[in-house]
Amino acid sequence: MPDAPHHPGSPTSGATDPAVFALDAAAGVVWLGLAVLYLAAGRAAVLRGRDARPLRHSIAWLSGTALGLAVTAGPLARAAATSFTGHMAVHLVLGMVVPLLLVLGAPATAFLRAVPARVGRGYSRIVRAAPLRLLVHPVTAMVLATAPMALLYWDGAALAVQHHAALGPLLHVHFVASGALFAYAVIGIDPHPQRAPAWVRAGAIVVSIAVHGMVAKHLYAVAGRDGLPPDTEQAAQLMYYGGDVAHALLLVLFCAQVYRDTGRRLSPGRAKRRAPTSGGA
Repeated sequence: MPDAPHHPGSPTSGATDPAVFALDAAAGVVWLGLAVLYLAAGRAAVLRGRDARPLRHSIAWLSGTALGLAVTAGPLARAAATSFTGHMAVHLVLGMVVPLLLVLGAPATAFLRAVPARVGRGYSRIVRAAPLRLLVHPVTAMVLATAPMALLYWDGAALAVQHHAALGPLLHVHFVASGALFAYAVIGIDPHPQRAPAWVRAGAIVVSIAVHGMVAKHLYAVAGRDGLPPDTEQAAQLMYYGGDVAHALLLVLFCAQVYRDTGRRLSPGRAKRRAPTSGGA
Protein backbone atom coordinates (compact mmCIF):
# COMPACT_ATOMS: atom_id res chain seq x y z
CA MET A 1 0.00 0.00 0.00
CA PRO A 2 1.47 3.42 -0.84
CA ASP A 3 2.57 5.64 2.00
CA ALA A 4 -0.16 7.97 3.18
CA PRO A 5 0.75 11.56 3.84
CA HIS A 6 1.48 12.25 7.49
CA HIS A 7 1.06 15.96 7.01
CA PRO A 8 -2.35 17.33 7.94
CA GLY A 9 -2.51 19.34 4.73
CA SER A 10 -2.71 18.24 1.13
CA PRO A 11 0.48 16.87 -0.40
CA THR A 12 -0.41 18.41 -3.71
CA SER A 13 -0.72 21.96 -2.47
CA GLY A 14 2.92 22.66 -3.40
CA ALA A 15 4.10 26.14 -4.15
CA THR A 16 0.53 27.34 -4.81
CA ASP A 17 -0.12 27.36 -1.06
CA PRO A 18 0.71 30.86 0.25
CA ALA A 19 1.94 29.42 3.55
CA VAL A 20 4.33 27.06 1.75
CA PHE A 21 5.56 29.90 -0.45
CA ALA A 22 6.14 32.09 2.62
CA LEU A 23 8.13 29.34 4.36
CA ASP A 24 10.23 28.75 1.24
CA ALA A 25 10.89 32.48 0.93
CA ALA A 26 11.86 32.75 4.60
CA ALA A 27 14.23 29.79 4.28
CA GLY A 28 15.78 31.35 1.20
CA VAL A 29 16.33 34.66 2.97
CA VAL A 30 17.98 32.96 5.95
CA TRP A 31 20.35 30.69 4.03
CA LEU A 32 21.25 33.20 1.34
CA GLY A 33 21.71 35.81 4.05
CA LEU A 34 24.18 33.58 5.88
CA ALA A 35 26.13 33.03 2.67
CA VAL A 36 26.23 36.75 1.85
CA LEU A 37 27.28 37.72 5.38
CA TYR A 38 30.14 35.22 5.29
CA LEU A 39 31.38 36.51 1.94
CA ALA A 40 31.01 40.10 3.16
CA ALA A 41 33.10 39.26 6.24
CA GLY A 42 35.81 37.86 4.00
CA ARG A 43 35.78 40.99 1.87
CA ALA A 44 35.92 43.22 4.94
CA ALA A 45 38.94 41.28 6.22
CA VAL A 46 40.74 41.81 2.91
CA LEU A 47 40.01 45.54 3.05
CA ARG A 48 41.56 45.57 6.53
CA GLY A 49 44.73 44.13 5.08
CA ARG A 50 44.27 40.59 6.43
CA ASP A 51 45.63 37.64 4.52
CA ALA A 52 43.22 35.60 2.44
CA ARG A 53 41.59 32.74 4.32
CA PRO A 54 41.92 29.12 3.18
CA LEU A 55 39.55 28.43 0.31
CA ARG A 56 38.35 25.23 2.01
CA HIS A 57 36.70 27.30 4.75
CA SER A 58 34.60 29.25 2.26
CA ILE A 59 33.75 26.08 0.34
CA ALA A 60 32.58 24.39 3.55
CA TRP A 61 30.40 27.32 4.64
CA LEU A 62 28.83 27.90 1.24
CA SER A 63 28.21 24.17 0.80
CA GLY A 64 26.47 24.09 4.17
CA THR A 65 24.21 27.01 3.32
CA ALA A 66 23.41 25.52 -0.10
CA LEU A 67 22.47 22.16 1.44
CA GLY A 68 20.40 23.91 4.10
CA LEU A 69 18.48 25.80 1.46
CA ALA A 70 17.97 22.66 -0.64
CA VAL A 71 16.29 20.71 2.16
CA THR A 72 14.22 23.52 3.70
CA ALA A 73 12.72 25.06 0.55
CA GLY A 74 11.31 23.65 -2.65
CA PRO A 75 10.58 20.04 -3.62
CA LEU A 76 12.68 18.37 -0.92
CA ALA A 77 10.96 20.34 1.83
CA ARG A 78 7.54 19.40 0.44
CA ALA A 79 8.58 15.75 0.17
CA ALA A 80 9.44 15.84 3.87
CA ALA A 81 5.93 17.12 4.56
CA THR A 82 4.34 14.03 3.04
CA SER A 83 6.87 11.31 3.85
CA PHE A 84 8.43 10.35 7.18
CA THR A 85 11.44 9.02 5.28
CA GLY A 86 11.77 12.38 3.54
CA HIS A 87 11.56 14.13 6.90
CA MET A 88 14.29 11.86 8.27
CA ALA A 89 16.54 12.72 5.33
CA VAL A 90 16.01 16.41 6.09
CA HIS A 91 16.74 15.75 9.77
CA LEU A 92 20.04 14.04 8.96
CA VAL A 93 21.14 16.81 6.62
CA LEU A 94 20.11 19.67 8.90
CA GLY A 95 21.16 18.05 12.16
CA MET A 96 24.47 16.48 11.11
CA VAL A 97 25.81 17.40 7.67
CA VAL A 98 24.97 21.11 7.46
CA PRO A 99 26.23 21.90 11.00
CA LEU A 100 29.50 20.09 10.30
CA LEU A 101 30.06 22.11 7.12
CA LEU A 102 29.18 25.38 8.85
CA VAL A 103 31.61 24.69 11.70
CA LEU A 104 34.37 23.80 9.22
CA GLY A 105 33.78 27.22 7.68
CA ALA A 106 35.11 28.81 10.91
CA PRO A 107 32.54 31.64 11.03
CA ALA A 108 33.81 33.12 14.31
CA THR A 109 37.28 33.50 12.82
CA ALA A 110 35.76 35.16 9.75
CA PHE A 111 33.89 37.57 12.01
CA LEU A 112 36.94 38.41 14.13
CA ARG A 113 39.04 39.11 11.04
CA ALA A 114 36.39 41.48 9.68
CA VAL A 115 35.71 43.63 12.74
CA PRO A 116 37.85 46.21 14.58
CA ALA A 117 40.09 44.97 17.37
CA ARG A 118 37.91 46.51 20.10
CA VAL A 119 34.89 44.57 18.83
CA GLY A 120 36.96 41.40 18.80
CA ARG A 121 38.04 42.00 22.40
CA GLY A 122 34.41 42.47 23.43
CA TYR A 123 33.48 39.23 21.68
CA SER A 124 36.29 37.41 23.49
CA ARG A 125 35.04 38.64 26.86
CA ILE A 126 31.51 37.46 26.09
CA VAL A 127 32.50 33.94 25.01
CA ARG A 128 34.63 33.49 28.14
CA ALA A 129 31.57 33.96 30.37
CA ALA A 130 30.83 30.90 32.51
CA PRO A 131 27.36 30.17 31.02
CA LEU A 132 28.76 30.13 27.49
CA ARG A 133 31.72 27.95 28.52
CA LEU A 134 29.22 25.49 29.96
CA LEU A 135 27.09 25.65 26.82
CA VAL A 136 30.00 24.75 24.51
CA HIS A 137 31.25 21.91 26.71
CA PRO A 138 31.05 18.62 24.75
CA VAL A 139 28.80 16.95 27.32
CA THR A 140 26.31 19.83 27.37
CA ALA A 141 26.33 20.07 23.58
CA MET A 142 25.85 16.31 23.26
CA VAL A 143 22.82 16.36 25.58
CA LEU A 144 21.24 19.28 23.71
CA ALA A 145 21.72 17.47 20.39
CA THR A 146 20.52 14.01 21.44
CA ALA A 147 17.88 14.40 24.18
CA PRO A 148 15.31 16.38 22.10
CA MET A 149 15.94 14.03 19.18
CA ALA A 150 15.22 11.01 21.38
CA LEU A 151 11.99 12.57 22.67
CA LEU A 152 10.85 13.47 19.16
CA TYR A 153 11.34 10.03 17.64
CA TRP A 154 10.67 7.76 20.62
CA ASP A 155 7.01 7.30 19.72
CA GLY A 156 4.38 8.97 17.57
CA ALA A 157 3.20 11.46 20.17
CA ALA A 158 5.54 14.29 19.15
CA LEU A 159 5.64 13.79 15.40
CA ALA A 160 2.88 16.35 14.80
CA VAL A 161 5.37 19.04 15.87
CA GLN A 162 7.19 18.53 12.56
CA HIS A 163 4.34 20.08 10.59
CA HIS A 164 3.13 22.76 12.98
CA ALA A 165 3.14 26.15 11.25
CA ALA A 166 5.44 27.70 13.87
CA LEU A 167 7.04 24.75 15.67
CA GLY A 168 8.09 22.99 12.46
CA PRO A 169 10.52 25.74 11.34
CA LEU A 170 11.73 26.09 14.94
CA LEU A 171 12.48 22.37 14.92
CA HIS A 172 14.69 22.92 11.88
CA VAL A 173 16.45 25.76 13.68
CA HIS A 174 17.05 23.45 16.63
CA PHE A 175 18.49 20.74 14.38
CA VAL A 176 21.02 23.15 12.89
CA ALA A 177 21.86 25.02 16.10
CA SER A 178 22.30 21.95 18.31
CA GLY A 179 24.22 20.12 15.59
CA ALA A 180 26.54 23.08 15.07
CA LEU A 181 27.05 23.47 18.82
CA PHE A 182 28.03 19.81 19.12
CA ALA A 183 30.33 19.90 16.09
CA TYR A 184 32.01 23.05 17.43
CA ALA A 185 32.46 21.48 20.86
CA VAL A 186 34.21 18.38 19.53
CA ILE A 187 36.00 19.47 16.31
CA GLY A 188 35.50 23.22 15.99
CA ILE A 189 38.41 25.08 14.37
CA ASP A 190 37.31 28.47 15.65
CA PRO A 191 38.86 29.85 18.86
CA HIS A 192 37.41 28.06 21.88
CA PRO A 193 37.19 29.61 25.38
CA GLN A 194 38.18 26.34 27.07
CA ARG A 195 38.52 23.31 24.80
CA ALA A 196 37.89 20.03 26.57
CA PRO A 197 40.55 17.30 26.54
CA ALA A 198 40.51 14.90 23.61
CA TRP A 199 39.21 12.00 25.72
CA VAL A 200 36.17 14.05 26.81
CA ARG A 201 35.37 15.03 23.25
CA ALA A 202 35.84 11.46 22.07
CA GLY A 203 33.53 10.23 24.81
CA ALA A 204 30.84 12.71 23.80
CA ILE A 205 31.05 11.53 20.19
CA VAL A 206 30.79 7.86 21.22
CA VAL A 207 27.77 8.53 23.44
CA SER A 208 26.03 10.51 20.70
CA ILE A 209 26.59 7.63 18.27
CA ALA A 210 25.13 5.19 20.80
CA VAL A 211 22.06 7.34 21.50
CA HIS A 212 21.42 7.91 17.81
CA GLY A 213 21.63 4.18 17.13
CA MET A 214 19.37 3.25 20.03
CA VAL A 215 16.69 5.73 18.99
CA ALA A 216 16.80 4.47 15.40
CA LYS A 217 16.49 0.84 16.55
CA HIS A 218 13.63 1.69 18.89
CA LEU A 219 11.84 3.56 16.11
CA TYR A 220 12.21 0.52 13.86
CA ALA A 221 10.89 -1.75 16.63
CA VAL A 222 7.73 0.29 17.22
CA ALA A 223 6.91 0.73 13.52
CA GLY A 224 3.30 -0.17 12.84
CA ARG A 225 1.91 1.22 16.07
CA ASP A 226 -0.98 3.67 15.96
CA GLY A 227 0.12 7.24 15.40
CA LEU A 228 3.26 6.33 13.45
CA PRO A 229 3.50 6.90 9.67
CA PRO A 230 3.40 3.81 7.44
CA ASP A 231 7.01 4.33 6.29
CA THR A 232 8.44 4.34 9.81
CA GLU A 233 10.64 1.30 9.17
CA GLN A 234 12.26 2.95 6.15
CA ALA A 235 12.75 6.19 8.09
CA ALA A 236 14.36 4.30 10.99
CA GLN A 237 16.75 2.50 8.63
CA LEU A 238 17.73 5.78 7.02
CA MET A 239 18.28 7.31 10.46
CA TYR A 240 20.48 4.38 11.52
CA TYR A 241 22.68 4.00 8.45
CA GLY A 242 22.68 7.64 7.42
CA GLY A 243 23.64 8.63 10.95
CA ASP A 244 26.53 6.14 10.84
CA VAL A 245 27.89 7.78 7.69
CA ALA A 246 27.74 11.27 9.22
CA HIS A 247 29.28 10.05 12.49
CA ALA A 248 32.06 8.29 10.59
CA LEU A 249 32.95 11.58 8.90
CA LEU A 250 32.91 13.32 12.28
CA LEU A 251 35.22 10.67 13.75
CA VAL A 252 37.65 10.95 10.83
CA LEU A 253 37.88 14.71 11.30
CA PHE A 254 38.28 14.35 15.07
CA CYS A 255 41.05 11.76 14.76
CA ALA A 256 42.85 13.88 12.17
CA GLN A 257 42.76 16.87 14.51
CA VAL A 258 44.06 14.88 17.47
CA TYR A 259 46.79 13.37 15.31
CA ARG A 260 47.88 16.82 14.18
CA ASP A 261 47.58 18.53 17.55
CA THR A 262 49.60 15.90 19.42
CA GLY A 263 52.44 16.12 16.93
CA ARG A 264 52.36 12.49 15.85
CA ARG A 265 52.73 13.22 12.17
CA LEU A 266 56.14 11.90 11.14
CA SER A 267 58.68 14.44 9.99
CA PRO A 268 60.94 13.47 7.07
CA GLY A 269 63.83 12.91 9.48
CA ARG A 270 61.85 10.55 11.72
CA ALA A 271 60.53 8.68 8.71
CA LYS A 272 64.10 8.04 7.49
CA ARG A 273 65.20 6.83 10.93
CA ARG A 274 62.30 4.40 11.13
CA ALA A 275 62.67 3.08 7.59
CA PRO A 276 65.49 0.55 8.32
CA THR A 277 63.57 -0.89 11.27
CA SER A 278 60.48 -1.38 9.14
CA GLY A 279 62.52 -2.98 6.36
CA GLY A 280 64.27 -5.36 8.73
CA ALA A 281 60.99 -6.59 10.08
